[in-house]
Amino acid sequence: MRKICFHIQKGGVGKTSVTGNVASLLAKEGKKTLLVDCDPQANTSSWFYPQRPEYDIADIITGRISADKAIQPLGEHFSLIPAIAIGGNLKQWAETELVRSPRLIEFFISDLDKLGFEYAFFDCSPSFSLLERSVLSCMDEIINPLSAEFFSIDGIESFVNELRNIEKANRRTIKNDKIVVNLLNRSFARHRAFLEELEKLRYQVFVIPQDSKIAECQIAHKSLAEFEPKAKSMRYFKELVNAIISG
Repeated sequence: MRKICFHIQKGGVGKTSVTGNVASLLAKEGKKTLLVDCDPQANTSSWFYPQRPEYDIADIITGRISADKAIQPLGEHFSLIPAIAIGGNLKQWAETELVRSPRLIEFFISDLDKLGFEYAFFDCSPSFSLLERSVLSCMDEIINPLSAEFFSIDGIESFVNELRNIEKANRRTIKNDKIVVNLLNRSFARHRAFLEELEKLRYQVFVIPQDSKIAECQIAHKSLAEFEPKAKSMRYFKELVNAIISG
């Protein structure tokens, strides 16, 4: 099972929308795909599973239930492990129990490996607290989503420094060679200039253009592929998916 996270230490860059739509498209490609909501705000869960689940990710990690009991099918080849925002235990657990038992996330993800999924996408909050570090340390690949703003380049440098610390602490290398510039508008000169600067770096750069259908599909609790398969941003999501499949 390939474990992937779209992450950067900045909110408002469309991290959740990219994660959910990429995961959904992989499932439509016939890849058995799991979406794991690791964010105490539970935005991914609110998007794809608006009803309150009986169990959530915290119940699995703390050993209350097995993972298969919390998994919610979203469609063919596509499943979700939800989080509960209001009244959920993930935030409290991460701030208390995870400190005493830092390997619980590692054990949780290792158990997911046994469930037969080909891909698992982990949606985290935009920070580097112990919860995020624990999840990121288990990933095979981390992809950085960015908004088209020049200080985002500084954010990449900061992220790389944090990632190197995680790799050193865990004695492993995590793939990090892709950037997704979200909500790009090529009619804006500053967006074009930002993209030109990014393309000078060592990363593969992918673009998701501004598209109102992305926000609308979340309101409808559907992926973009389900809500509007002919949306103008779909081909860009597909390019990213193809790059992930090819490795």
